[in-house]
Amino acid sequence: MIKPNFIHSLILIIPIFLGSCATQKTTLSISSGSPGSGYKSISSQIKLSADTIEQIEVTDNFDSQGSQQNLQRLLDKEVDFAIVQLDVASDAMKEGKVNTLLVLTQEYLHIVSKADSNIKTLADLQGKQVIIGAEGSGIYFTAKRIFEASNIEVIEIKSNQDRLKKLINDEVDAFIYVGPLATSERFKQELNKSLQLNLIPVDSSLVNYLTIQFPESYQGKFIPQGTYKPLPQLPNQDLLTISTPGALITRPDVNQRKVSLLTWAIISNFRQYSPFYLQLASEQDAKLLSEGLIYIHPGAQQVFNHGDPRVAWQRYLQENKPLQAAFIMLISTSSLGFLIRWWGKRKQNNLLQANLQTIHELRQLLDDNPQKAIEENETLRQKYRLMLIDGKVSPEVYEQIEKMTQIFSEQCKQWQEKQKELSHNQILKLMDEYSQKLPEGLILGEVQEEQLEYTHQQYKEMLKSGQLDLQTYLQMIQLTLTWTNLLSLNQSQNQNNYLSNKSK
Repeated sequence: MIKPNFIHSLILIIPIFLGSCATQKTTLSISSGSPGSGYKSISSQIKLSADTIEQIEVTDNFDSQGSQQNLQRLLDKEVDFAIVQLDVASDAMKEGKVNTLLVLTQEYLHIVSKADSNIKTLADLQGKQVIIGAEGSGIYFTAKRIFEASNIEVIEIKSNQDRLKKLINDEVDAFIYVGPLATSERFKQELNKSLQLNLIPVDSSLVNYLTIQFPESYQGKFIPQGTYKPLPQLPNQDLLTISTPGALITRPDVNQRKVSLLTWAIISNFRQYSPFYLQLASEQDAKLLSEGLIYIHPGAQQVFNHGDPRVAWQRYLQENKPLQAAFIMLISTSSLGFLIRWWGKRKQNNLLQANLQTIHELRQLLDDNPQKAIEENETLRQKYRLMLIDGKVSPEVYEQIEKMTQIFSEQCKQWQEKQKELSHNQILKLMDEYSQKLPEGLILGEVQEEQLEYTHQQYKEMLKSGQLDLQTYLQMIQLTLTWTNLLSLNQSQNQNNYLSNKSK
């Protein structure tokens, strides 16, 4: 009969042979943004995440105006992936031309005007000159939709060049920016250059309209007070606006394994994206990266459902009993079967060596903290119990490990008892020294207080170092107090006898 650990070894060894056929990295191309933009920063982090997966490498060789240009490059098959605002990609998703992988950021609408202007609301922009971003950018797309939805007509300036300078010089009345909070270096520098700026809120009625009409694209959000400047505060209060997810998207025809590997690379490093998606910093898992997505690529969905795509075949094999049996029959009658058994035995021996090394390290704690050594040893035993249950360690090896940990546990307890005995002897020695230092006829209370404090301090240090447990510590405190009281009583009786004899 073939043992379960043999099956696990079989399942684990197969990648050595399958992986040898695919050692060359697959290059994935992406279109993001221009240098200094938030999208370019996100793209740089994606490349770093991809480096954690040996099979893929990400390149970003384009200078882009933003979402619309990124989307078009993806549709024209110039790149495999693109970072795009979901309001820009909405129609293409509904038509089945693109799929989403992950939400990497939340992009907020910012409407910037001069602080001393009479523009305080969105409606005040009626008939005004407004920079709405370069054609091909997500800023341009969102700005056009905002003004169309609110029936506001502005004099459109389709550019992003010198927008702050033009605003300060009264050449324009406002400019629009759409992006992650405090991520674009260029935008942050612009806001920090002048004390004359103000951010304009979006009416709640417009927020409601957009979230109802385009639920896959917009959400009502607040830009927190002081996000861009603490003094003077910018904005000077929590500012209502809209946001749209900034997502990594691809085409349905892009290889599913490529999509799965890149999705897993990002998910397994999700906290690195918190500068672009602030809520990720406080999350325990990567669920926000898929929140609200509808048109998801099958490769990304596979990762959301099952995790690391590199071991998906392993789960399939574990769940497929007939296939397991076929592999076992094939390999057990070949030289490969011998290799697998040798590899499994080597792995078990490595566990034994690792356990020996750990016990050796714990033995170094015995002198200073035997209690901690006991606790760490028990944690080690529990670890190997769980590994036995999961089939990661054979019963034979577990029995040897358990014997080693039990022996060490007994050594720890013996050492602890020895330390307690030494501690008791040390206490008795301290008491003897204390008695000898008491001069005859001296008022005992003054000496008693100083020496008692010293003795108790010794106990505390021994408790902290683990030489005493709490129960023994309390017993010794009680012992010294009792001894001191008896000594005091004896001294008092001696003084009374002395005075009585003197009076006679």
